[in-house]
Amino acid sequence: MFCFGFKDMDSQDQNLDGSPPLPPNNPTSGKKSNRGVNFSPEEDKLLVSAWLNCSIDSIQGTDQRHTQLWEKISDYFQQHKETTAERSIKSLTNRWSCIQKATNAFCAILAQVEGLNKSGMTDQDRFEKANIMYESQEKGRFQFAHCWRLLKDQPKWISRDVKQRKMMFQSPTLNPTPIQCSAPIDDSVYDLETGNVIENGAIDLDRPMGRKVEEGERKAECSQEEEMIKLKRMKYTLLEESRAQEEEFYRQKSEKMEYEKEKEEKKLHLEEERLRLEAEKIRQEDERLRLEAEKIRQQDERLRLKAEKMELAKRESDQQIMMMDVSVMPELQRLYFEELRREIMMRRRKT
Repeated sequence: MFCFGFKDMDSQDQNLDGSPPLPPNNPTSGKKSNRGVNFSPEEDKLLVSAWLNCSIDSIQGTDQRHTQLWEKISDYFQQHKETTAERSIKSLTNRWSCIQKATNAFCAILAQVEGLNKSGMTDQDRFEKANIMYESQEKGRFQFAHCWRLLKDQPKWISRDVKQRKMMFQSPTLNPTPIQCSAPIDDSVYDLETGNVIENGAIDLDRPMGRKVEEGERKAECSQEEEMIKLKRMKYTLLEESRAQEEEFYRQKSEKMEYEKEKEEKKLHLEEERLRLEAEKIRQEDERLRLEAEKIRQQDERLRLKAEKMELAKRESDQQIMMMDVSVMPELQRLYFEELRREIMMRRRKT
């Protein structure tokens, strides 16, 4: 049985969902291994994406040697990663082996759940049921659901899954447990204990296939592979058309937004001009009121000066009357000026 798992991960590594980590393999050598930080879900997704992009190549995907394949996967991973953590090729192969083993086990359990064919069960119900069964059989929760979601609809993984289910249901001696799940057809398995690479690893059947059956399945796989390539080309064509339509949509949307922006700027300019004219009108009105107020102030000043002048003239007249010698005047004249003096005195008292 192939050995999957981390060989150089730290013992304090935890699973993504908080469950206990997978038990590490005990190294046979006395050398101290380099320990690194845990893989994040984003790194797991990037590793799956790298494997899909590099191994699904229809031209050389199945003709690549293990070292060439993982050099490409490593280059892809290093080019697109968003973290500063350094991941060696060995670390990536170990992590992929762990993802592969757990996802294979989960796929086998999910196949068993789907084989029950219970009515009323939704895809989410089957997924949750498979999680419960996985936790019971594997003594731990399935921690690579984010990787499974990326792999489950890929043609390469589907073809592997279909073949695996056929072997599960056709061979009565095969025990369909998660440990028995095979690796993807075109992938190679890395044995962590021996350090060897096993190309196209698959489970051993108790009863070998006949030549005709094997040739028939090989032809069916080739036909299925060609169909997958056609579907992939069709998908890429549809994606290109969709991308072109999307680009046209965004171009028109951009033009509309630019037109709306120019329209709004023109509207704002007109509003600013109207406010400027209103401000100018208010300023002119204020200036007019200021001039009128100044004119009224000047008139008030003239009236005040005139009143002071009249008051001064009146005081001079009163002073002359008060300084007159009335003793030499005739009786009537004397009485008149004495009466004027009394009026002047009374007026002075009031003021």
